[in-house]
Amino acid sequence: MYVNTEAAVSTPVLAAGFKSAMSRLASSVTIITTVDSDDRPHGLAATAFSSVSMDPASVLICVNRSASASPIIRKAGIFCVNLLQSEHEHISAVFSRSDMRQQRFVEGDWKTGTHGIRYLADAQAAIFCEVAQEIEHGTHTIIIGNVMNVVLPEIKEPLVYAGGRYRRLYS
Repeated sequence: MYVNTEAAVSTPVLAAGFKSAMSRLASSVTIITTVDSDDRPHGLAATAFSSVSMDPASVLICVNRSASASPIIRKAGIFCVNLLQSEHEHISAVFSRSDMRQQRFVEGDWKTGTHGIRYLADAQAAIFCEVAQEIEHGTHTIIIGNVMNVVLPEIKEPLVYAGGRYRRLYS
């Protein structure tokens, strides 16, 4: 196994090129939700989400440590990945902006699920997880969660993000 022991160096040119390259990767849009010790809901929009394993059933999310929900997810040790439908574009926009933090959970059909975590009742899926592992890398924490429960509403059209904007998958 090759392990690079030298610290990764990112120049402004490399960072800009990498950001542009990653914007070309079409990704499903999710809202990651959690709950704090006072049972208040918190969340953020994210596209850095993937399945890890079927046994145990597990996923990973990548969360910027500067995000307000980051320390809450880590402290709570639980989260829910809401896979959005195209009709949720406006909800995703609210969860993407820190200045709209107070408007989160206002719009949409939010229900209370496993361990008191809010989930979007008409999302493509809601995947409830318990934090199994955290890996710090650069500006983000990679969080691996073991799946505790899944809610599967009707599938319509997924919300996809690529090239710096929302896209339609189906025509």
